[in-house]
Amino acid sequence: MLVFLFVGAGTTYSLLDPAYVFEEGELPTEAAILTGSLALTVFGAYRLGIPDRRLRAELPGYGAWLPARDATNGEGRIDLDAQTAGLRRIARRAAALALVWTAVFAGGLAGIIAADHASAALLVTGVRVEGVVLSVHEPTRGPSSFWVRYHSPGQSWTEEIARDSARSYRAGDAVTVVYDPDDPRHVRTTEEPNENRILVGFSVLPLVAGVAGLPFAAKAAMGWRRRARAVARTGWRIAAVTVVPGFLARGHTAEVLVRYRDGSELVLRTTMSGHGTGFLAGEENRRAWIGGWGRRMVVLFPYGPRKPRPHAVPGSAEGPRVTRSRR
Repeated sequence: MLVFLFVGAGTTYSLLDPAYVFEEGELPTEAAILTGSLALTVFGAYRLGIPDRRLRAELPGYGAWLPARDATNGEGRIDLDAQTAGLRRIARRAAALALVWTAVFAGGLAGIIAADHASAALLVTGVRVEGVVLSVHEPTRGPSSFWVRYHSPGQSWTEEIARDSARSYRAGDAVTVVYDPDDPRHVRTTEEPNENRILVGFSVLPLVAGVAGLPFAAKAAMGWRRRARAVARTGWRIAAVTVVPGFLARGHTAEVLVRYRDGSELVLRTTMSGHGTGFLAGEENRRAWIGGWGRRMVVLFPYGPRKPRPHAVPGSAEGPRVTRSRR
């Protein structure tokens, strides 16, 4: 869904940018890409909700994950209503973090766009003169470039031009240079935009960081919001839990083995989050409270890594709870 949102945003920028020149037949193609991206985004959002809808249809109610309320649920030891409200605060902080990542991505994208616009404006307003290629630099890694000599009234200049087009250059080739009359070192050619490499360099890092971080931040914000709403509907149930460490190198997060007071058991798989279970890994039969249902569950420990505050851990049920036969 996020991938096609990104594609749709880029296509929208192309369609709305007055400086963008469309090739013959490109406009209908861009419109088709935009329409297809929006349709696939909606389809992705629909697919995200299928597992939850299927679970609710196959296992109506919350009894598949939580037992009936127990009069001795342990509320006196911890204010469960306050912890339910605390989940909403966690969801708001996660949403704020997602906005920060959005701003990081937007800042990087704005820098790239600014460099592109500056180069396009120079092509329109700059002075065009004939130049000659002095040398070509083609490193084994990184972009290639060439040095060009050109003249402004009364002075000769030599500047490096980054090569972005498919054209190959050799020493002695003639090129059309476009320079800023107020700053002759601000230069490009008619074929090479030669965007501000400092601006682009400082923009690429936040752009890549935003692309990498935003999906995880958005997923966390959406997950905490859903879990907060689920726990508000189901309440909490006391249980004894055992945390089995996971191995992220193998793609496995920790497991939480839950045993309720009625003897039923449930297996939860934790999700990647800053609210982890590492401080209790390997400990058995720790007291905790369980809330939510299906993929929207939370394990609430009476204390976290920094005692004595309670610690909420997001989890997803591996299946419905089961009751073991007693001998």
